[in-house]
Amino acid sequence: MALFGRKLTLAEAVDRIRAELRAGTLPGDVIEELRRRDQPVVSGGREPPGLQEMLEAVPGAAALLEVGGRMVARNAGMTRLLGRAATVLEATRSSELQDVCARGLAGWPQRRELTLPALDLQVEAHVAPLTHARALLVLRDLTAERRADRVRRDFIANASHELRTPVTAIRAAAETLLDGGLELPDQAREFVRMISRHAARLSRLTDDLLDLSRLETGDWKPQTGPVQLAPLSDAVLELFRDAAGEKEIVLSADVPERLRANADRRALEQILVNLLDNAVKFTPKGGHVTLLGDGLGPAVMLSVVDTGPGIEPEHQPRIFERFYRADAGRSRELGGTGLGLAIVKHLAHAMGGEVGLESSANGSRFWLRLPSG
Repeated sequence: MALFGRKLTLAEAVDRIRAELRAGTLPGDVIEELRRRDQPVVSGGREPPGLQEMLEAVPGAAALLEVGGRMVARNAGMTRLLGRAATVLEATRSSELQDVCARGLAGWPQRRELTLPALDLQVEAHVAPLTHARALLVLRDLTAERRADRVRRDFIANASHELRTPVTAIRAAAETLLDGGLELPDQAREFVRMISRHAARLSRLTDDLLDLSRLETGDWKPQTGPVQLAPLSDAVLELFRDAAGEKEIVLSADVPERLRANADRRALEQILVNLLDNAVKFTPKGGHVTLLGDGLGPAVMLSVVDTGPGIEPEHQPRIFERFYRADAGRSRELGGTGLGLAIVKHLAHAMGGEVGLESSANGSRFWLRLPSG
C-alpha cells in the first residue's frame, strides 16, 4: 500500500487501520499489507514478523483465518471475546458466523451483525479475504450497546404510553375552553391558546415516539401490495396546498401514471407526508417543492426536491437519526419533533426500500427507492 507514492511503514499501517476500522470500514490498502505479511504463514507454522503487532493494532477482536475457520493468529481482543478454541465454530457454536467466515475465505468480503447465543453476545462481523485461501476476521462486540438500545426503547415506549392519556385530556380541556365552554377574559384566552398549542405538540411527539418504537422493535409489519403512485402523490400534495400557499411556494408533481410500487399504502403515504412537511417548512417564501417519480427497472424512485437553504455536508450522514436536527433552533421554532426522518427511514426499510439525501446550498433532494409493483 502506498502513501504519496511510497510504501507505508508498519506504524503508518497501524494508524490507518485504527482510524478506518473505527469508522466502520476496512481499507483496501491495509488488506494489501496484510496479504503481503500473510504470505509466509503456513498451517501450524510460526507467524511472520509484524503480523501479531498488526492484529493487536486492530480496534476490537481480530484473527487470521484459514480454511475451515481455523484461527492461525489472533489478538488479545479475540482471545478475551472467544477464548483459545482452534476454530470459529468451536469457539462460538454459531453456524451463522461459520458461514460468514466460509464466504470470506472463498473470496467474498462479508459484513454482518449477528447473535452468538452460546456466548450471549451480539457482534458485528467483518471478514476480508486475503491470499492463499485466508481471511481477516474482525468482531465488534455490540452486546452492551444493543442492551442499552433495548432499555432506551422500552423506556421511551412506556413513557409515551403514560404521557398519551394526560396530554389528550389537557388538549381536550383547552379546546373545550376555546370553543366557548366558559366565558374567558382575553388575557386568559391567550394562555389557553398557548396550552392548546403545546399540548398538540406534545401529542404529536408521543404519537411519533410510539410509532418509532413499534418500528424499531418490529411490532409493526407492512401489508405490501401494488400501489399506484400518481394518485397517491396528488392526494398527499393536496394536504399541503394551504401551508404552501401561505408562503407562496409552488407545489408540483411529476409522477408517471403507469408507475407502481410494491408497498404498504399507509406507510408510503406517511413517508411522503413527512418529507413534504419538511420541504414546505424549510423552503423560503416564493420557493418550489416538487414531487418526482421514476421507474428504475425492478425499482421505483420517488424524490421530494425543494429550493430551501440545503443541509451542510457535516449534518447529512446523521440526518435520519432520531432527534437529530441540522438547525436545532429553527426546527423547534417550526414545531418539528425531530423524529419524522427517523420514521421515514424505518418505514422504508420495513418495506424493503431505502432512503437518501442529496443537498447543496441551492436546495435538497430526499429520495425513496422501493421495489416496483
